[in-house]
This record gives sequence, C-alpha cells and structure tokens, in this order.
Amino acid sequence: MENIRIGLVGCGTIGGLHAKLINELNGVELVAVADPNLLLTGELNKLYGCHQYNDYRKMLEYETIDIVSVCVPPALHYQVVIDAAQARKHVIIEKPMDIALNRADCMINECRKFGVKLSVISQHRFDTVIQILKEAIAEGRFGKLLMATSRTIWYRDLDYYTVHAWRGTSANGGGALMNQSIHYIDLLQYIMGDVKSVSGVCETLYHKSIEVEDTGIAIMKFESGAIGMIEGTTIAYPGLYSELNIYGEKGTISIKNDKLDFYKLKDGIIPKFDELLKKEDLSDAAVSRPEDLDMRSHKKQYEDVIAAVKQNRDPLVSGEEGRKAIAIINAIYESSSKGSWIEIN
Repeated sequence: MENIRIGLVGCGTIGGLHAKLINELNGVELVAVADPNLLLTGELNKLYGCHQYNDYRKMLEYETIDIVSVCVPPALHYQVVIDAAQARKHVIIEKPMDIALNRADCMINECRKFGVKLSVISQHRFDTVIQILKEAIAEGRFGKLLMATSRTIWYRDLDYYTVHAWRGTSANGGGALMNQSIHYIDLLQYIMGDVKSVSGVCETLYHKSIEVEDTGIAIMKFESGAIGMIEGTTIAYPGLYSELNIYGEKGTISIKNDKLDFYKLKDGIIPKFDELLKKEDLSDAAVSRPEDLDMRSHKKQYEDVIAAVKQNRDPLVSGEEGRKAIAIINAIYESSSKGSWIEIN
C-alpha cells in the first residue's frame, strides 16, 4: 500500500509536536499543514517540506490526503471534523473532541455517515503500564476492583493563559478538568468501567482572569459498585504529578507521571511490571509546561489509527470512546453548579 498521507490543521505548540511525530512515522507522509498564522506553517514547511495553507478548507480541496490531524483549539474542532468527514478524510483529533456532548455526537455521526474513521487522542491508553494493567485485570490478578483515584496536580503560570488567549475560556474547555485532567479521567473509566454518577466542586482559586476552573474535585460511583475520586488543578506550584491509583480485592497499583510507581498483589508478582520498575524513570512529564509532553504513546495511537484505516476497522480510541471522558467532566461541572449528584449521560 502507498504511504498514508496526512494533513495537519493547527500548527501551534501541540500541532508542532504532532508534525514532528508524523514526520517520523514509517510509511507516512506529512503532505500539508494549515493555520491562519503563516509564520507557524512556514516553519513546518521549512522543517518537513510540506505544503502550507492559511485555510484548511483549501488544503482539503487541493491535497490528496488520507487522514486529517486536528490540533486547533477545541472550539474549532467541530467544524474542522465535519468538513473533513464530508471530504471523506479520516480524522485524528486532539482532546477534548469537544466540550459539548451534542456536538461530539454530531461529529461521531457525521464520520459514520461518510464512512471515515474518527479517533480522539487518548494516548495514555497506549502506555505500556496501562496495557499490562488491562491484561492483568482481565486475568483476575487484582480481583474485583473496589476503588480508584485520579490526581492531576499540575501548575500553569499566568502567562500560559495570557500568551494564548483561547486558553482558559469556557468555549475551549480550558479548565483544569477538561484540559489537563482529562487524560487521567479517561484512564479512570477505561480501567474501572462506566461511571454511574458524580458529585463535584469546581473553583477558580488562583487564575482569576480565566473563565473556567483551575481546580476541581469530584467523587463518583461506578456502574460496577466501585467508588472513585478525581482531583485536578493547575495551581500547585511548581507542578507535582499525575497519579492513578487502583485498589482491588487482590492488590493495589499506583501509576505516577505515566509510569509504574508501585504495585503489590496478594498472590505473587507480575513479571512485566517488575521489568518496568527496573527501568522506568519517574520524570516530571508535562506538569508545568505543555512543551514537555512525551509523544511516544501518541506514536502508538497514530500507528493504531493507520492500521484501522488499512484494515477497515474502528480505531481503539473511537469517537464514542473519546466522548466518555467529556461526559464525566460535564457531569462534574453540572454537579458543582447545582450542588447535587448527577447521573452520567
């Protein structure tokens, strides 16, 4: 099969990281980039020799593209995805796919209608430790799962929100839960199963100029009967860690900054985990700067989407899967506003 041809929409910080990754993939070609900022597209043109556009619609019209990678601010996701689907291009979209469930549903339905694949970036599902954990849970090594916690204790300085005006706005879901914590919230439900209801509190404690929360805390009930807790913030100077803890009848595991930190079972060991403990470095991840993002699991997700296109199957993180985390977060927002438990839609 010929090389998979990818067009990138949005060439800012995250878009630049995606462009570098795409350029390094085997059997893949970054053919074009689009952004109204010609300085950004020009830089990527120099680095990778791709065509540049100031309007993604012209890129869709003039370029032969298999997949569109969408890295614009969340408020712009909807129209780009709809246009790409109608142009019969497969789509990889950065999180959150949207902040509104009705628009997320429209994106899913439009991609289905035009027969194209839709995948939402949830790269931590492809982390080695998560893949081993899913396998171990399926084998019953942790027994019945009883409780779980997700903590994203990060820091973003005031410049983070002022240099890029779209950050911290309600239209773009720029809050600590929807923007920073969403990955570990996704992992929480990915490991524990569907969430039944939530009760939460969201506040803007430090970044007073933004429209959304810089801190959110929630408790939840899972359909399985297990319970859980979410903490997310961008006020914790200098930025501490992301952490996922899973507690089962037969054991406990703690994952910190995307790496295995600790595990203990009542009945033996998991050799694959022991190998990880020998070699993994608990780095700071992107706790204070988004530029520090590790892209290795993004690469695995891109490879899965490319395989899904070639094999005509759904990607492992489909639009329906990407919707789950934003449903949970929207329910937390509603709970905070109403002061009551909210059922997950």
